[in-house]
Amino acid sequence: MIPRQTDPGVDEALLIREVRAGKVESFEYFVRKYQRRITRLAYRLLRDAGEADCAAQESFLRAYQNLNDFREGSTFETWVTRICINWCKDRLKRRRLVFYFHQGPAENDDDESGPRDAAAGDEPSPERRAISREIRERLRQAIESLSPRQKSVFVLKHFEELSIPEIAELTGLDSGTVKSHLFRAAHKIRERLGEFRKA
Repeated sequence: MIPRQTDPGVDEALLIREVRAGKVESFEYFVRKYQRRITRLAYRLLRDAGEADCAAQESFLRAYQNLNDFREGSTFETWVTRICINWCKDRLKRRRLVFYFHQGPAENDDDESGPRDAAAGDEPSPERRAISREIRERLRQAIESLSPRQKSVFVLKHFEELSIPEIAELTGLDSGTVKSHLFRAAHKIRERLGEFRKA
């Protein structure tokens, strides 16, 4: 889940005004503070480390270039997250990237959100490992079948554990549309897993 904590004593609005006034080095604070979170989110959307790094760099570059459009009263984290989501959605549309889905967190991911391993146990049998691989593949295919918008909403809800209003704010969609995309995504995933659940 994306932490919602601010550094006590750091006035981000003041730093943004300093950057706008020409003190470029003040922008380094935002890169240091939010780059890891933005890269992690991009990786969950793109499932490619190189693409995630590129997405994060591009997101901060666009944020810097368009800082005059930043609205006072908003948070920089929300703004750069929205930029990242939109960049990733465009990337998925243009390049039709495969969304590699894993049941558990990535090896270097300290976050524990997301679906858990269906073959839980100290020492799963070969049969259960085979079932786990089959589930993983079916889930990967299900996520891949989602539209870029459905993917982004699904990831924000089930991996970043954001609320509907938070997702709406980040994506620019109204809450009803977010719920609709989540429902459609869940329906597609259930269809993909239907035969397996019956088995």
